[in-house]
Amino acid sequence: MQKSKGGSVKAGKFHQSIIKDRQDRQSWWLGKGFPLIWFAFAAFVVFGQTIRFNYTYLDDHNLILNNMEHLKSAYYLPKAFSEDVFHFQDLKGYYYRPVLTLSFMTDAVIGNGSFAMFHFSNIVYHILATFMLFMFFVEAGFDRPRSLLFSLIFLAHPMVTQAVSWVPGRNDSLLAIFVLGSFIFWLKYLKTNNIYHIVHHLLFYFLALFTKENAVVLPFLILIYSIVMLKTPLKKWGIAATGWVIITLFWVVIRYQALGSSGGVSFLAQVFSIIRNLTAILPFLGKTFFPFDLSVFPILADMKISTILGIVSIGVITVLVALSKPKRWFLYFFGIIWFLAFLVPSFVSIGSQIPNFSEHRSYLSVAGILFFVMESSPVLKANFSKIVPVLITAGIILLFSVLTLFHIRNFRDQFAFWQNAVDTSPSHAFNYNNLGGMYFMNGDLVKAEPCFRKALQINPKEPIANSNLGLVCVYTDRPAEAEKFYLEEIRVNPDYDHVHYNLGLLYFNHGRSDDGIREMEKTLAINPFHADACKTLMFTYENLNRRNDYERIRALASEKNRIP
Repeated sequence: MQKSKGGSVKAGKFHQSIIKDRQDRQSWWLGKGFPLIWFAFAAFVVFGQTIRFNYTYLDDHNLILNNMEHLKSAYYLPKAFSEDVFHFQDLKGYYYRPVLTLSFMTDAVIGNGSFAMFHFSNIVYHILATFMLFMFFVEAGFDRPRSLLFSLIFLAHPMVTQAVSWVPGRNDSLLAIFVLGSFIFWLKYLKTNNIYHIVHHLLFYFLALFTKENAVVLPFLILIYSIVMLKTPLKKWGIAATGWVIITLFWVVIRYQALGSSGGVSFLAQVFSIIRNLTAILPFLGKTFFPFDLSVFPILADMKISTILGIVSIGVITVLVALSKPKRWFLYFFGIIWFLAFLVPSFVSIGSQIPNFSEHRSYLSVAGILFFVMESSPVLKANFSKIVPVLITAGIILLFSVLTLFHIRNFRDQFAFWQNAVDTSPSHAFNYNNLGGMYFMNGDLVKAEPCFRKALQINPKEPIANSNLGLVCVYTDRPAEAEKFYLEEIRVNPDYDHVHYNLGLLYFNHGRSDDGIREMEKTLAINPFHADACKTLMFTYENLNRRNDYERIRALASEKNRIP
């Protein structure tokens, strides 16, 4: 009996080892770094075409094209931390993005200025962010097959298209890498108590803050999750809390030195602008659940369909919550809190311009909705070792990939970009003005002029539109009409330096030197860095033998480094 019993035990162990070996062979493709390979393959299938894309002329030309020589220079490195990301001269900006600037510098050097390198890096950052999301799901307790499939949904989701296809959109994928990395190392620290994990957690939090200010909500999310879900004891918080305070205060000081108080926008103004824009939550939510009403540059007035879809999404959320077990309700709400925490701060609007709600801002928020859905009872109960749940999820991934492939084409160049902006946000004069600008730069004045006139029809005070029409009139030999549009631009937008400069040139070309000098002087009063105005005035004063004025402008140009 003893022998038989012993033999039975050995046979049982042998049977168990066969099962384990079979499971290991079935799941080898989910182990170690294999998911990263699958993500890379999928990302290049969906987004690979973007490597050939051109500039859209929404910020990318100012951040990269017009700044390329600086980006290639090591001397530019300190400015990444000491200036607004647009590097305004003598002006305080709002967007403090040192890590974004450093990423541009890296691409400029490695690619020797090739824009393809910037697009390639965008895909790489998206792959890394997707892998980080996969690891976050695994650390949060989801099985690896489920985590892989939902990470692929994120990778192919149409709402992340802009963050990958539009080069400056990488700021949100970089933020996702560092935020998710920080959260992952925090969870690892709680499991292992390894000091290296808390160090990496704080390092990633530091990088996240210097990527985008939204990262400041991360410690609060960690607190909520750890206290409510994990019941983390007080003794675990000491190092982390101290690190959060030190890093956050350091960031506040450095950012203040670079931008000034609140980046030139008062705290109350930021709060009120967020409150005014809270209704934008609905279209973002709608496009996250049902990604159809997509736009490269949407405004709230033109997002009626996605707003309706947002209301439908609230119904979906309500049903899923109703189906959940009470003890799991917190995880539902954590996904929603995550979605709002990283989205709502982006609702800050600056100045009097109509705010846009670009989809790249929802990049990290989409992860919160996926977390919510994964915690829902229908998904939680699904067995992803069975074919039906896998096929349903694969179908969603395929649908999203197709939608993304269509949406990607709107980012291929400046004409496709701004045409889509006009088509999807037709009530926004800014979009028509920029589409006209693209045609103007391409020498197509016939197509440019109607766009500028449409912009002014929508909004007679649209900044720069009158000035642009004035330029069209100059190039089509209508000087009197050009002067009229220039003067109207000055009336509605008196601090626009280029319109004073262009009006000055118009006066000089028609023998009105005194009027031309007056407008050039106004140009420099607004913008002392205007190199062409300096050169024009120096040339004029020298020809008029006005030595004192010549030396005054020369001294200004020398001070502002505007003498070749």
